[in-house]
Amino acid sequence: MRETSKCEEMRRNRGDFDNYLKGEGIDIGAGEDVLKIPNGMVRPWDVPDGDAQLMAGVPDNSYDFVYSSHCLEHMRDVTQALTNWIRILKPGGYLYVVVPEYILYEKMNWPSMFNPDHKHSFSFLVGRAAVNRPNHYNLEDDLMPLIEQLGAGVVRAELEDFGFNYNAGPFDQTARHALAQLCVVAQKKPNV
Repeated sequence: MRETSKCEEMRRNRGDFDNYLKGEGIDIGAGEDVLKIPNGMVRPWDVPDGDAQLMAGVPDNSYDFVYSSHCLEHMRDVTQALTNWIRILKPGGYLYVVVPEYILYEKMNWPSMFNPDHKHSFSFLVGRAAVNRPNHYNLEDDLMPLIEQLGAGVVRAELEDFGFNYNAGPFDQTARHALAQLCVVAQKKPNV
């Protein structure tokens, strides 16, 4: 599906490479679609490198940015994963996380119709109480407060639905060209 590559032009036009994705970074869950940036270097991290939830062996305060696209939903424990992703960020560095949106991608079905390995769902509208599952995160009620609690201030959080047809049937539009995701950018606080 190459979600990172699909978003490159949008990120460039939006200024993400100038504002957040610059310097030395790590792409957690990169697979074969590694983030490419114009000003800096990106280390890909995937299964052969170790558990993305723990980031064992990666020193604290190592990277200017931590980027992860469509990986957090596969982690066993979202809190532990985000704790370690923020841990390896330099103070002032940026956490840039992209996850599938529950309404658009999952079609409000659980378990996922399109990816049976999804362990968590994320939504900009649907709250945890509405789905009655502890492994569901509403953007404003759950995910953003968790990131703040772990020592990073959210600077941007938004739905990315470029090319998504809201009138189409229940198929995976991301297999083609559409985006059906949430993007959260947070900056690590100086004293964490």
